[in-house]
Amino acid sequence: MPKLNDQSSAAIGGAGSVDELLQFRPVDSLSPEEFAALEELAFTHGQTPDSYLIVERQRLCYLAPDHSAAMSVSEFGPFIHIFGGILAPVERRKQIIIQLGELARKTGRFVNFYSIVESDRPLFEEAGWQVTKMGEDTSLKLESLSWSGKPYEWVRRQFNFCQRMGLSCREVSRETMDEESWKSLSEVLVEIQREDLRDRIYSKEMRFLVGKLQPECLGRRRLFIAEDKGQKRVEAFVIANPMRGGTCWAFEMYRKRKDGPRGAIPFLIKWIIDMLKAEGVEEVSLCILLWKDTHAFKGKRTSLLLGWGLLATYHLFGSLYSIKGIIHFKTRFRPELSNCYVCATPKVTLQSFRSFFRTIGAFTLNSRNLVRTLGNCLIGRKREGV
Repeated sequence: MPKLNDQSSAAIGGAGSVDELLQFRPVDSLSPEEFAALEELAFTHGQTPDSYLIVERQRLCYLAPDHSAAMSVSEFGPFIHIFGGILAPVERRKQIIIQLGELARKTGRFVNFYSIVESDRPLFEEAGWQVTKMGEDTSLKLESLSWSGKPYEWVRRQFNFCQRMGLSCREVSRETMDEESWKSLSEVLVEIQREDLRDRIYSKEMRFLVGKLQPECLGRRRLFIAEDKGQKRVEAFVIANPMRGGTCWAFEMYRKRKDGPRGAIPFLIKWIIDMLKAEGVEEVSLCILLWKDTHAFKGKRTSLLLGWGLLATYHLFGSLYSIKGIIHFKTRFRPELSNCYVCATPKVTLQSFRSFFRTIGAFTLNSRNLVRTLGNCLIGRKREGV
């Protein structure tokens, strides 16, 4: 069972003293009672699109002894990476941040949080952490959303086109399907994902920042599909993660067939939003736009190294990662944008970068697709006269 060494013990967010050992445990090693507590914390206190991903069985987690707090954790050498924020009541988070800072000072380790929301930023700044913008979250407030007017013309056009093509949408629940039907649908979802990722520079899901397709253990995540009933074929699917006790849902994973109708994903997203609005859901997130306007943030104690690193990555590798295309797609839904941050103590280092990239699987590129994408980028630049 992974745990910190004897010189780096501390109690985080729960009962106990600083002599107590902080354990990072595989999620699949938790007892049913512990897993239920972990899942409830993720559902109730998750603030970011990736908060609920802590329930994935292949992850490591920290669960406080009194089940009052949890975190999704990865450790690599002296680096501790925490994804999805602190899953605890607001009044608990400040205590946990202070204790983690104490842990870092006493042990010489480096603690890094990712995807921290604006409301939690002051807690880290007051505790002396480096706080650097990593991108912007995209949210739509559903009560006032009507899809009317020129700003939403593109969304309406995609939706109407797919309707004319015979597509329809529905939510799929494991509880309402027999074993054979669920197995068949799961195989179709895996096939669609494999097809959608096949030509990308990452032909498999990256780790931690995004979820894994695991239809057999969705938990309280919700699965939606767009299908052509005439051809009896699923064309696209979306998996939504709960946030803030189900008052908000994040469209964390969406995949489509290569040869499916144009606009299948925006068609499905609009349909889901309308359904959630009818249920009384307050907000949806289209997830974080990494790199967006990171240079514009000037905080109390930002990391110049990370800031320059993000800016350089955006300009050097933006085409490879289709950053502009992703930003363009998500902003067509006219979301409200809010900053999200990397929070680090004692500081961000070059070794932190390497550790983070290795943790999320950034070095596991598909070489063939990388070469082809580079070629396409160079051809595009030549045509533009760059």
